[in-house]
Amino acid sequence: MTRIHLETPRLLIREYTDSDIATHHRLTQAAFDPTATHEQSEAWMAWTVRNYRMLESLHQPPYGDYAIVLNMTGVVMGGVGLVPSIVPWGVFDAAPGQSPDLRVSPEFGLFWALLPEYRGQGYATEAGKAIIDYAFNILYARRIVATTEHDNHASMRVMEKLGMTLQRNPGTEPFWLQVVGVLEAE
Repeated sequence: MTRIHLETPRLLIREYTDSDIATHHRLTQAAFDPTATHEQSEAWMAWTVRNYRMLESLHQPPYGDYAIVLNMTGVVMGGVGLVPSIVPWGVFDAAPGQSPDLRVSPEFGLFWALLPEYRGQGYATEAGKAIIDYAFNILYARRIVATTEHDNHASMRVMEKLGMTLQRNPGTEPFWLQVVGVLEAE
């Protein structure tokens, strides 16, 4: 499998390095967990950097988190990547009052996060498009999904700008699957 190193008109998408710990720690606190410690970020970075090499040695897709760098300044402003994402498609088809089919299928899951000062400027969409192009044209992915919460309207807008069709889970289970964006290969 090839490594992810992508360029767009405004962005560079590259592997994280140990020198990115402080910025990634700030991103983690802003986007995911305000209580995350610096030690947790250091452990995450060590695992992430090892993960790039280990997946490559196993000839697996380059799953993981990659730095989004602003070309003009060289500043790391966010992260984007692919993860194995399991989706229980049956939750979208369950009739009211019926238990949904919770069996899952693995998909390529797209994710992104930006530092607050870079949000709302099209960077997430630009980075997402670059990863989608890579996944469809290099990895030959059949489908890409992205998930978010019912109230995360900004992420849903990015999904729509990426051409994804949104599906909302009408139930409460599984708790981590509220809205899924789906994009099929052409």
